[in-house]
Amino acid sequence: MADRHSRIVAVLKVVLPLGALVLLSMVFLISRSIDPERAVEMATVDIESLVREPRITDARFAGVLDDGAALTVRAETARADPDRGLRLDMSRVQGTLRTETGRVAEFAAQGGILDQPNNLLSMDGGVTFSSDGEYVLRMDRMTAALDRTVLHGFGNVQGRAPAGELRADVMTLREAEAGADSYVLVFRGAVKLIYSVRE
Repeated sequence: MADRHSRIVAVLKVVLPLGALVLLSMVFLISRSIDPERAVEMATVDIESLVREPRITDARFAGVLDDGAALTVRAETARADPDRGLRLDMSRVQGTLRTETGRVAEFAAQGGILDQPNNLLSMDGGVTFSSDGEYVLRMDRMTAALDRTVLHGFGNVQGRAPAGELRADVMTLREAEAGADSYVLVFRGAVKLIYSVRE
């Protein structure tokens, strides 16, 4: 019985490695060769564009402003402008401004420019703005200071306010006054408020 077992083990020691070698060689013989140039042609990423214009995807920027508010900016892509140094062209911009008092303002736009030397974020294309859910507004363009709490909205500012529907030419979110620890939302230029009567 032991002699038979030893013969089986000896045969398997030879047969199994040979079988594995045959299977491996078949995999390499049957598989097609890969043409690296064809793989590049089929890639969904535009490699030439990435080399010409380097960019960051899912870019995030965050900082604390001089008045203590926290500003976070996110973008689908951010591309450096080679002629302008620390200036980034961004797409699908979203931002959150959280003040020390706990107030939250959120904004979004199709495109934007982060201009670090001038401490300014400029946005355009379907700009939306909301402040603690009380104000939900749309406008043509918006700028946000990167060193203090100042947001300016321009062009066809319209949307929902706590008292009703609001229209204006310009909107500004800023500190009420130095050291006041409060913020005001100011509307100027052809301001129109349609009151909504709540029952």
